[in-house]
Amino acid sequence: MEGLSKEEDMSFYFIRGLIALAVAAVLLAPPLRAEPLNPVAMIEKLHGKLISVMQQAKELGYAGRRDALTPVILASFDLRRMTRVTVGHYWKEMGAAQKDKLTHAFTEMTLSNYALRFDGFSGEFFETLGTLQTPRNDTVVQTHIVTSDEKIRIDYLLRKSNEKWGIIDVFLKGTISELAARRSEYMSVIRDRGVDALIEAVEKKAMSLADNS
Repeated sequence: MEGLSKEEDMSFYFIRGLIALAVAAVLLAPPLRAEPLNPVAMIEKLHGKLISVMQQAKELGYAGRRDALTPVILASFDLRRMTRVTVGHYWKEMGAAQKDKLTHAFTEMTLSNYALRFDGFSGEFFETLGTLQTPRNDTVVQTHIVTSDEKIRIDYLLRKSNEKWGIIDVFLKGTISELAARRSEYMSVIRDRGVDALIEAVEKKAMSLADNS
């Protein structure tokens, strides 16, 4: 380069080469993966979205609430595992297509339920109370939803699978398991009428929730 000594010229090209290598390393590096949410962060993100949707409930309408809640519910709940729990040992006897259809119907019903339940806002807010570890290394996140005249206990049971936490049960008032009630109902239907009858029943339930919105 004009005006530079041989040594300075070599130093210039060496430094320029290092800069080029550094830039290439940044550009070619794989994108950083987001850290999976821990149980408390996952529940608080879910609660934040629920409150946001409740505040806009009338403007959004049922369909808007369902659309707004779908991403956070799918990210927070392990819906396939929940479906499996509701049918107990019958899961092993089901074909792959039956498992997929039942999981889809259960998911649709869950989304519709949440869109229907959280349909207005009167100043409610959620409180996180703490966590418990179970003997199976699952985590229970204990919470309240606080209304104008009461605190309603809602506990979430989360399990880690493939490095990601997911809700596998919800306990109203800290003791009433949503899955336990469904398990009793679903297994009874399978015993009496078979798996396909259960799939049809859950599909109809999901549609009826949407129709009654």
